[in-house]
Amino acid sequence: MQPFTLKTLGHASIALYRDGEAPLLLTDPWLVGSVYWRSWWLQNYPDEATLDWLAGAANIYITHEHPDHFHTPSIRRLGQGPTYLFPAFAERGYLAYMTQHGYRAEITPPGRWVTLGDGIAILSWPLWNDDSLLLIDTPHALILNFNDAKPVPPVVKAVRRLGDRIGKPRILLASYSPASVINSFSDAAGPITLKQPADYVGFIRRLCERLGADTYLPFASQASFERADSAWANQYRTTYTDLERSWRGSTRLLPPYTTLALDDFSHESTPSECYRSAPAGRLAARTGERLAAERAAEITAADAAALQRKLNLWRWLLWPLFPRGFAFEAATTALVYDPRRGRVYIEPAGDHGDFVVSVPSLTLKEALATGHLSDLGITMFVRIRLLRRVDPRKIYGIFVLFQFDDYGHIRRPRALLRWLWSGLRRSFPAPLPLPQRKV
Repeated sequence: MQPFTLKTLGHASIALYRDGEAPLLLTDPWLVGSVYWRSWWLQNYPDEATLDWLAGAANIYITHEHPDHFHTPSIRRLGQGPTYLFPAFAERGYLAYMTQHGYRAEITPPGRWVTLGDGIAILSWPLWNDDSLLLIDTPHALILNFNDAKPVPPVVKAVRRLGDRIGKPRILLASYSPASVINSFSDAAGPITLKQPADYVGFIRRLCERLGADTYLPFASQASFERADSAWANQYRTTYTDLERSWRGSTRLLPPYTTLALDDFSHESTPSECYRSAPAGRLAARTGERLAAERAAEITAADAAALQRKLNLWRWLLWPLFPRGFAFEAATTALVYDPRRGRVYIEPAGDHGDFVVSVPSLTLKEALATGHLSDLGITMFVRIRLLRRVDPRKIYGIFVLFQFDDYGHIRRPRALLRWLWSGLRRSFPAPLPLPQRKV
């Protein structure tokens, strides 16, 4: 019987398969188009033949709901043949979406090994922050898919202990480049850089050491930023060259877009000069259309009311942190928040309060309409202007607070308790079980 092969493709997608067969497992399919309001584009797109092959996958696991992992255009391209597997999060709107659109979707029981067949089993571990780990036991290796997740130390220790007990070579896949507003800040002196590429490389190296990883595959960071107002962020990306330059330790570093044989661990990788990027004309047309729509949108009183509702959920915390208030600026209009009064006022754009968050008009309107303001922190076109000495990490925390409401955790007391209890249990796990093996 042919051994299994692991292939990284897209952004955070892996395909696990035997030569000549469709994948037994595919993860996080962002394989076509763009995400985050035409800002993020893939560095290397699969061709049509590969997409047809991936559409034959038996199972597709989605680690979390961010659109660069749960990408509905890619899911439409893959079709209704696969079974879509989801973590057991406290809130499960994604499951309703999938079933309403005719897809077979199931919740993967947390902390239990699920056999997919042919000696392959998976274990899903949801985290408190609406992300999840996926562990994949294969006949010759244990795959640790950490994607964007940043698990707390007790979870990392539990995974390490499990890996030691299983005793197979460990392959780690985890993101290694910024995907937030961490580099979006500026003050009167210019841009403020909170982290350098070496910081991200150091984090991955330490994670490899803590997990006892034998191989690291760069993962969930294969995007470029192509809107005119987000291209600036490309200079802050951590690249494979940065990884190579600072790599230390016993873990083997492989390039992105690698095909890895899981019996002898030989590999082939796609060189960067052979990447299939989006056609320049199509990219320019799509981003241009989006920017034109941004310029045509107008902020209304309804937008101000929606933002006020979101911010007032945390008024008791925002008032002492930012007593002068702050603003969301969209083109020539500012939505100015006064935490003392709990009001959002529509004012001309300018310097308001302690800081100003600059967001394109249509993006702000759409994020308010869908209730997912936390996505603004990932776009790479949001910029934050500090007007007094403020710790940028406190402002970063606002986007984290948005997420708790975005995912429905604080809308009802029962939902809050369910999320808190789930997060507590998942942060301090009992020993993870061994996969069941045929005797």
